[in-house]
Amino acid sequence: MTIRFDRPQLPGTGKNLPSDIDSWLGSDAMRALLTAFGGDPEQLSGSIDDLPARCARLLEFTEQTNTRVGDLERHETGELAMTAEQAEVVLAVVDALGLRNSQPPDHAEYDHVLMLGGLIRACFNRPAYAAQLVREGRVGAGAVTALGAHRPFRENLVNPQEDERLLARGLGHPGLTDEYQALDLGTRLAFGLGEPESVEGETSPDPVNLPGLTWGIHHYRRADGSSARVAAAPSTEPQRRAHTGETYEFFAREMAELTPGTRLLLVTTPIYLPMQHFTAVRMLALPYGVEVETVGGDPAAQPNELVQSFTPTRYLNEIHTSARALKALADALAEQDEH
Repeated sequence: MTIRFDRPQLPGTGKNLPSDIDSWLGSDAMRALLTAFGGDPEQLSGSIDDLPARCARLLEFTEQTNTRVGDLERHETGELAMTAEQAEVVLAVVDALGLRNSQPPDHAEYDHVLMLGGLIRACFNRPAYAAQLVREGRVGAGAVTALGAHRPFRENLVNPQEDERLLARGLGHPGLTDEYQALDLGTRLAFGLGEPESVEGETSPDPVNLPGLTWGIHHYRRADGSSARVAAAPSTEPQRRAHTGETYEFFAREMAELTPGTRLLLVTTPIYLPMQHFTAVRMLALPYGVEVETVGGDPAAQPNELVQSFTPTRYLNEIHTSARALKALADALAEQDEH
């Protein structure tokens, strides 16, 4: 018998953010996940005034199924032992929560389309999907911006088949050595861009050990005369790359003049959609009053060499990152209400 759950409202897409968080926490899908892995779904119950504590309990629970620890990147994690029944529940849960598929954009016009960087396949897939939306007239974009970071590719001992240096060679781009290079090339190919009109930024004195000190922006002009940019954000901790929140902050502070009602479309991969959306709501919607919408690409439209499948463990890891981002959002919302 196939397991299915109704899809709850994604927090930050409805009219009442606290109510949406409450519904997401109490959804049948989330309760089933806790039950499948020995948790008590009642620990997610409570009042709307108790959202930060409820999110904290969810985050604590997801720690036990998370295999991404330390400085491991997403593709460097091992597998969690689980039964076939547990794996089936995980896949049904992520179907309901939107980590395996995505809805199309709600609007026809956006002030900014933001393509988020990531692992090497994402650096090609996300710009390609954004360009497809624009090319087919499904989305009008005032400006398009790819947001990433300087993250050097490194040997993948846990999952050698996911080694980004090998994947780069397989894609026909053996010269790619880090995320920003891949995101820049992926954006140029997707939108048919030439050489940058201008380049700005700073290079770390030690790019390998202090990648977070390097930042940059490549400014391009699209065929219709509108702006296209590819940015690598700096990190607040030089020894690591910038994380998602820091790329949003860099965009808001250095690259855009955000005002209430500005409409943003974020393009990512479905598996990362809740986490990156929750972070955008916290970093962009709450402080600036902008409208944030997040979509994932269409896996069926990806060329074979860019298709990536994810195991139940990988989905559990991203439920963990989503829980962490949701807790941060609930905390920020509670702090805002106090003022």
